[in-house]
This record gives sequence, structure tokens and C-alpha cells, in this order.
Amino acid sequence: MLAAAAGEAPAFGAVGSRFRRWPVFTIAILIGGLPRFVVAAFTNTIAPLAVTMAVEGLAFGVLNPAMATVTYETVPEELRSRVLSASTAAVHLVTPLGALAAGFLVDSIGLPCTLLKVGGVYLLATLCPLIFPVWKQMDGTVSPHDSAQGPPPRVSGPKQA
Repeated sequence: MLAAAAGEAPAFGAVGSRFRRWPVFTIAILIGGLPRFVVAAFTNTIAPLAVTMAVEGLAFGVLNPAMATVTYETVPEELRSRVLSASTAAVHLVTPLGALAAGFLVDSIGLPCTLLKVGGVYLLATLCPLIFPVWKQMDGTVSPHDSAQGPPPRVSGPKQA
């Protein structure tokens, strides 16, 4: 999966501007979400899982370039280091909780049921771009707060005497 994603990301970077971001992102995240959990839950061999994860790797290759582009377009330049640092810190903070929860679930209900439950939660998360209209703003042009225009205007309250 990693090799496929590593190969896909530069390819998407070269031709990605020809496509609308929202549909490409949505299709990619749906392909990359649930299938590996279902295949892993219902097969005892490695070949189907390897093929599924290679296809997911190709799909996942478009996610980071799309999200990075949107981030750099929408976050004002003077806040980028804070926003990107906070995002990275949040991901690293909750990552161990996933392993802890997975271990607890496997011990409680078994591996196949855990895979299907986690896959179901993953599916719900990947449906967000279809459910919430705000995701369609990925296709918008540069935000009004683009760094070239400077920071957004400050709104001041009533003047005090």
C-alpha cells in the first residue's frame, strides 16, 4: 500500500489540477476505507488482502496532495505553522488510542468482528465528504484570506471615549 501511494502521489501532483478535488478526494477515501477491513475479516490468505491494499494505496496517493493544497490555500500564512503543528500533534496524540481500542476489541469479540466494527466506523468517517456540504468547498479557489492579500480585516468594536 505504501509503495502504491508513494507512486501515485507524484503522478497526481503532476495531473491533479485537471480534476475537481472534492469528487477525487471522496472517491479515493471511500476506496481506501472499508474494503481492507472486509477483505481481512473474510479471508485467510494474503493475496486478496495484498491486492486490496495495493488498490487502496493508489487511491490514498491523492489524499495528501489534495489536503495539503486545501490547507495551504485556506490557512493564512502567518498561522500555518501553528495549524499544521496542532494538526500533527493531535494525530500523534490519539494514534496510540487506536491500538489500545483494537487490542481491547480483539480480546473481547475476536478479530473478524473487530475488523468489521472498525471498518464500519471507518466507513462512517469516510462518508463525511458526501454528507456534509462544507467538503465541497475543496473545489473553491483561493480563500479570501489568502496570504497574498494579507490577514483578514480586523473588526473593531465601538470606540470608547
